[in-house]
Amino acid sequence: MTFKQFLQILNARRLALAAVFFTIVITALILSLVLPKQYTAEAVIAIDTVKIDPISNMPMSGQLVPSYLATQVDILASHQTALKVVELLKLDSFAEAREQFEDEAKGKGDIRDWLADNLLKNLDVKPSRESNAISLQYTSPDPAFASTLANTFVEAYKQVIIEIRASSAQQNSIFFQQQMTSLQQKLEAAQKKLADYQQSQGIVATDERMDIETQKLAEISSQLVNAQAQRIDAVSRQQQGKDVAPDVLNNPLIQQLKGQLAQQEANFKQLAAKEGPNHPQYKQAQAELSATKAQLSALINQYSKGLTNTAENAQQRLDNLQQALIEQKGKVLALKAQRAELDILQRGVDNAQRIYDLA
Repeated sequence: MTFKQFLQILNARRLALAAVFFTIVITALILSLVLPKQYTAEAVIAIDTVKIDPISNMPMSGQLVPSYLATQVDILASHQTALKVVELLKLDSFAEAREQFEDEAKGKGDIRDWLADNLLKNLDVKPSRESNAISLQYTSPDPAFASTLANTFVEAYKQVIIEIRASSAQQNSIFFQQQMTSLQQKLEAAQKKLADYQQSQGIVATDERMDIETQKLAEISSQLVNAQAQRIDAVSRQQQGKDVAPDVLNNPLIQQLKGQLAQQEANFKQLAAKEGPNHPQYKQAQAELSATKAQLSALINQYSKGLTNTAENAQQRLDNLQQALIEQKGKVLALKAQRAELDILQRGVDNAQRIYDLA
């Protein structure tokens, strides 16, 4: 169908079109004259979206702004806000309102709830698509009443928001106070556990005591090495024999007696070749030789006994040092265990303190 054909169709039905047009105009005119006039008051609220989360202490993400605005729209059009309007304007105290409540609700329910529901029927709340503004419109036959209701809804919304935030802040305060109390109790428990352990173990200065005991262990270990060397030397001299021991061979008195004995033996041999055993000089030389041998033997035995005593003393000292080393190792290991346990308890205190300070 061409445009010319379309014009021809309209021209053919021009009477019908004119009749419809005039009917609509007349109907609108009659309705405007018959129906009461309606006035719409509008208020615009700018919403601050720079909101800080009280838990994370971070600003609101941009992705949450639309949902936040939708929440504000719901609060504006909520029954709670409408109740706040009734409270601010004291609508429930008007006789006309009570009579209307009795007629329509037959006295059932709460007049404040009934008034709030009726107010919401004439309220229209819309968020802006391109900004953080919310448009609030209230329609009423009375322009003054419409204006008053629009402004009162804004004021009621602000008070409801303040109450919500105050309640949220109070809940946050209670939550944080509970957390602080719990964390403080944990910190005090960790500190007490650390103090009790230090007191039970007699720990005053762990590092200083550890250093002293470690130094003692090193000293005992060094003494033990020297004692082992001395014992080996003493046992070696003892096992070499009394006649070949270096200390025996190098002893001046023993060397002197040995030289004297060798001289007496040589003289005795010469005398024995000349004289008989019953000769007085023979007997005297024999007696002197026997005395020198006895003196030399007694001196060697005495010195050998000294070597034995020295070896025994070296062994005893070695045994004592070995026992002392074992005991000192036990002390050091015990101190290390105490220090490890103390470090664990101290870390517990530090962690509890850090968490408490952060909270």
